[in-house]
Amino acid sequence: GRSKLAGERLVLDGEARAAVLRTSWVFSATGANFVKTMLRLGAERTNLSIVADQIGGPTSAADIAATLMTIADAMMTQPASEQTGVFHYSSRPAASWADFANAIFDAADWIADKPTVRPIASADYKTAAARPLNSVLDCGKIADVFGIEQPDWRLALAGVIAQHDRE
Repeated sequence: GRSKLAGERLVLDGEARAAVLRTSWVFSATGANFVKTMLRLGAERTNLSIVADQIGGPTSAADIAATLMTIADAMMTQPASEQTGVFHYSSRPAASWADFANAIFDAADWIADKPTVRPIASADYKTAAARPLNSVLDCGKIADVFGIEQPDWRLALAGVIAQHDRE
């Protein structure tokens, strides 16, 4: 976190106008991410223990890319000082990792025997880095400045699952 903050400060303290986009829980049909891990594990196992007390906004990489393009276009065509700074962007509604896993399995029709998701506490799932229980981002500023609203992550998830099914 400290190195990310230091990078943000360097960008914002530079000579050029800049915007920093903070996001969370990124998923896509490519690369390593929670959706792909759940699809793999869901096809292999009958039971999965998934953290249920961490809440965030799953956000598709495609939605992030579209948001970045909107911000860049606005900054190039409508110069305004309020368009600089740090902006938060994530999808809605807020969900736990266990909620997200269940939604993934519900959307993955090709998994014949869907695994049972057993909700667990963060304390029962050890990680190298401590994770916050609440990662929900306030996306009001990005809506006010750029008119960018939070999309529903479940719609993007359906597209990612469909793309995964075609591969």
